[in-house]
Amino acid sequence: GGGQEVSWVSHVIWWQVYPLGFLGAEKELSALQGEVNRLPRLQGWLDHLISWGGNGLLLGPIFTSSSHGYDTVDYFQIDPRLGDETDFDALVAACRDRGVRLLLDGVFNHVGTDFARYQDALAGHDTSWFRVTGGEFATFEGHGELVGLNHDNPDVIDYVVDVMTHW
Repeated sequence: GGGQEVSWVSHVIWWQVYPLGFLGAEKELSALQGEVNRLPRLQGWLDHLISWGGNGLLLGPIFTSSSHGYDTVDYFQIDPRLGDETDFDALVAACRDRGVRLLLDGVFNHVGTDFARYQDALAGHDTSWFRVTGGEFATFEGHGELVGLNHDNPDVIDYVVDVMTHW
């Protein structure tokens, strides 16, 4: 007794993987033909991660996006270029079985131009989910395909919480 308990966070050694690239996914969602199940291939790497002392898997974007993963279209769906929610659940179980922590890269600063609420905003509907300056939608570092979310809007905050709770 008397000693302060140290949390696992102080001792985790992460292996960061960009799954779309690592698993050889199509560069564009529109190029996907048929069903794929690439995400389960990561399970084969978990023993390797453990062999060099790793105990955490940090996955880059896995949510549906139009291209590189940072242009999210649907936060509640696994990118079909990687697989589906069943594939993700199997990866979670495989990590849990090995004592490997799993961390997802939630990209909540911006969305892709195919994000449904952005398409609605472009059609003249509610723009309050997005940062708008001088009548123009703000983009992330000038990338026109990355539209800035408005975190001053409580609905956006609630949405992000819903996404994080979902996963």
